[in-house]
Amino acid sequence: MSRPATEDVSVDVLVDEVSDRVDADPESIRRRLDPVTDDGTVTAAAFESTVTDVSQILATAETRVDLATRAHEDATAAAADAPDLDVVEVRRRAFGARLDDLRAEVEALADDLGAARADPESPMDVYRAAVELHEVTTGAQDVVRVAHDLETELEAFEAWLSSANRRHDGLVDEVEAAEESAESFAETVGALRAAEEPDPERRFEAGVQARVLDLVVADLRAEAEDLRAWAERDGVAFPDDVDARLDELEAEVAAHGAALADGADRDDRFGERLDALDAELAAIEPPVAWARVDETVAEARSALSDDGGAPADRARQ
Repeated sequence: MSRPATEDVSVDVLVDEVSDRVDADPESIRRRLDPVTDDGTVTAAAFESTVTDVSQILATAETRVDLATRAHEDATAAAADAPDLDVVEVRRRAFGARLDDLRAEVEALADDLGAARADPESPMDVYRAAVELHEVTTGAQDVVRVAHDLETELEAFEAWLSSANRRHDGLVDEVEAAEESAESFAETVGALRAAEEPDPERRFEAGVQARVLDLVVADLRAEAEDLRAWAERDGVAFPDDVDARLDELEAEVAAHGAALADGADRDDRFGERLDALDAELAAIEPPVAWARVDETVAEARSALSDDGGAPADRARQ
């Protein structure tokens, strides 16, 4: 193409020239070029207008990250007055890591925008820039959403730090959620034991759920211990029934886990993956890094799928 790529040119011409060089259908190419198209023509003016729009969206993302940063600073200051407990430190570190990820994402999007707005020299440059502008827009919108959620969670964390009632209510809510998961697990085990030919994939998922529930109970015990110490330091009452409920929950999970293990002969392929998962989860101790658990479980499912299995939908964790 001898003419400058920024010269006004029919979108049909660009679609024809690009479609021979990319693995995308003409309609998909046309959709990506649409933001830089004016009345059927790709123009420099339309391109610059789109760049301006995307810049504004990215600026909004940067503002949301700034607001989340301020919320993080306030929460960090509040955490400095809290006792030196894992239940506080784990939350503080997790929020800091999430904020760092958002900052890095905004910087990367800014670099991508800078590359996209460079003067295109060929039809492929125009198309790639249009694709990049679309991806920057999508990425910036995701940052806005995630940063807003993080800001809200940081404000809730600051309130949690300042109120024993909020901390204790939150713990009780977590125990109730674990009890509901244990009930679901029990129903699954009952259905598997009642089946003449239990589905091996469903047994695998139940085995995963049993192991995750074990970690949940251990994590809740550690959290309860820290919150009890905090309550004693501040001279406030701690919920009386938490320990008894955790004891009952642990016993229920263990009983149904044993019932699951006593079921039909296990499929070696599924059993091997559960054994490998046991080894990996054994290294995880409270306070539990749940992102790491998610990754470990996802790897177990992925390895099983690579071996020819297709595990059922992910169990509630």
